[in-house]
Amino acid sequence: MRLIDVEVFLERERQIKEGNVDRGTKPVLKELDDATTDYSILSHRWVGNEVNYKEMTKLAKMENRDEIRERSGYQKIVKSCERAKEDGLKWLWVDTCCIDKRNSTELSEAINSMFRWYQNSKKCYAYLHDVAAAGFPTSCDTGEYPGSSGWPEWFSRGWTLQELIAPTDLQFFNKVWQPIGDKRNLSTTLEKITRVPSGILEEGLDSDRPSVAQIMSWAADRKTTRDEDRAYSLMGLVGINMPMLYGEGEKAFLRFQHEIMRKSNDQTIFAWNPTSETPEASGVLADKPSHFRDCHDIIRIKPEEFHSMLRAMSFDGVSFYDLNPWREFWPSWKFTLADVEESHISTVADVGIRVRLPFIPYPGYPLVSKVVLACKKRDSSTPITIDVVCWRSIFYRFTGAVGWHPLSDSYQYSKVTLAYEHTGAPSGFVIDKPDGVAATLREVCAIEPRVADGGNPQHFSVTRAETHHVVDERLRILALLTYYLCLCAVISTIFLLGITLGGHCSWFACGEAVLLLSCLFWTSLEVSAITPVVYPRTENTLPPRNYILKFRDEIVVLTGDQRAITSITRAETIFPLQTLRTMRVVAVILQAIPFAALMKVPTDGNLVSFSLLFAQFLTMVVIQIIWIIERQKLLRYHALILALGRPKLTKYTFGSREPAVVLALLLSGTEKADEVMNELSLTQDSKAWKKWKTIVLAHIKNGGRFNVESSDWDDGTWTGTEKENLNRLFQDARKAYQVFEEHFKESVSQNVR
Repeated sequence: MRLIDVEVFLERERQIKEGNVDRGTKPVLKELDDATTDYSILSHRWVGNEVNYKEMTKLAKMENRDEIRERSGYQKIVKSCERAKEDGLKWLWVDTCCIDKRNSTELSEAINSMFRWYQNSKKCYAYLHDVAAAGFPTSCDTGEYPGSSGWPEWFSRGWTLQELIAPTDLQFFNKVWQPIGDKRNLSTTLEKITRVPSGILEEGLDSDRPSVAQIMSWAADRKTTRDEDRAYSLMGLVGINMPMLYGEGEKAFLRFQHEIMRKSNDQTIFAWNPTSETPEASGVLADKPSHFRDCHDIIRIKPEEFHSMLRAMSFDGVSFYDLNPWREFWPSWKFTLADVEESHISTVADVGIRVRLPFIPYPGYPLVSKVVLACKKRDSSTPITIDVVCWRSIFYRFTGAVGWHPLSDSYQYSKVTLAYEHTGAPSGFVIDKPDGVAATLREVCAIEPRVADGGNPQHFSVTRAETHHVVDERLRILALLTYYLCLCAVISTIFLLGITLGGHCSWFACGEAVLLLSCLFWTSLEVSAITPVVYPRTENTLPPRNYILKFRDEIVVLTGDQRAITSITRAETIFPLQTLRTMRVVAVILQAIPFAALMKVPTDGNLVSFSLLFAQFLTMVVIQIIWIIERQKLLRYHALILALGRPKLTKYTFGSREPAVVLALLLSGTEKADEVMNELSLTQDSKAWKKWKTIVLAHIKNGGRFNVESSDWDDGTWTGTEKENLNRLFQDARKAYQVFEEHFKESVSQNVR
């Protein structure tokens, strides 16, 4: 680091005052090692008339040296040198003149080293230029300090936060350089002003290592001249280094958080509070430090504590873990300490942050889940949670309104990718990978006869599914009953096999009994699998939107009663799909057990025995045939009718994707038409497509008829091919509006009313 030689500087100042300018004086600045040199350091608020590096080194040779010496910035250096001399220190560092800011490499190195330089200093002088009193201010005074929340301006600046925390010995001076206190003696007052705990002010960061969210909260209301400095001024406090890129603006804070995640697994960085300006779907990292304003008491949780908290965690007074009667056998609830420890390990990639986290879906919102973070409020016994929304396997922070509480029996522990920023965030209307009952709707729509044909063999369909039915709660009771029947069948089979192997039962009798039990198991399993469930309080969750189901060659727009839409988008079968596959394998094994009885057939040729065995074998074959031949489609179709009645389906088939997307936007009536169009369309970067999109969105917003003439868009810069493409696209949009007007407009208007 480059330091001011206190003796040389003061001697030069004395000579200039006496008029004896020695142009050959010793250098005022010298390069030294901060780890082995005893030096003092100045902390101050820049006021615009500071002394820079060139002026400091060339002062004796400059014609305007008297003007420079009269600056308040120069007088700060003089007073600091005099104070350092009194304290027996030969060297002083001042940021305004000890860094050659013309050299970007030197500036970057200085900013990355600044926390360490303040930390290694023997004395730090904090100059409060706006404090006239002989004592340190102890109460907020907006009259005296109107521009800095009632406290001296030094406490409102971004860079002075690390200058407050890093030095071991920090002394405060008023505007006339009278000492008014030191950091240790004023720690209680300083905590009130800055929200930095007094223990950290007295003993340093290592005494009680704060979380990232806590450090960010201290900087939430601080200001810097450059947006980038809001991030750069915090680097030393979290122990990271990164290159300076002045000109990147607020992106510096995002890059700063990237670097934190590369070095730390501190999940408090996700616990920021959204504001009214935050998009409904955004990245999981905050845009600015002010989002952490109320995070001063958020602390990290160790894996062991997090593990116990997850088991005891509750909503509405009921433990998630206790809600599942078969939690010890249910794979999604078998989380271990190893799982929790893995959640404390994250990987930073180009697409986002990969981390393993516990998820709880919301009722009525198929894309939104609640995520449990490994952090908590200091006095709380439960972890902090945030909402996320998934789009194309990437999870974004969700700040919109959601249901009353998450689903208790859909708990998952999985590795996910969290998006850095809101670029590419979903609209929240389009379901990209429908499952459960929503997935069955696609098969129903596939066999629905279309209203009209776009005249192209490559069909792309849009179906409006209107439903006003809600699942009967009695179906839930039926599903639970069959669930327990499945369990009884498995337990009984294991018991029978045990007593048969023990010689207490014949293989023939065992085979007959197992056949009956396997039939019971199979029937109960299939009934459970096809019975959708409306979870408790779902009817209180009324999503203020119409969802769009996106498939490869089909778009389904859900409209109608919001409770019915909730039932389609969020209703689940009593068995999760992955568990259902496992259980069907078990059913096959159970049905194969009767073959063991064939190996034990009596040799006396008893006709009754042979008849029973043949009936047993025939029954098993019939069950397998029923299972294989179109079983899933028939049962799913039956489930949809049983659960929701027959939805009113209106379908139109186009020859390309673009008119289908336009019709879907018109049917949904969404205010986020821009985002929804991006999600439904294939990726398009051509100039013609972008122009078409802009004009089409304007017509959708204004309710136009898409009567677009070439004069509306042709400015003479388009090629012949581009004009041809644009004309085709506008014809497609016009066709979509005609279909909407002819077949859908009246019913959509009635639905809106």
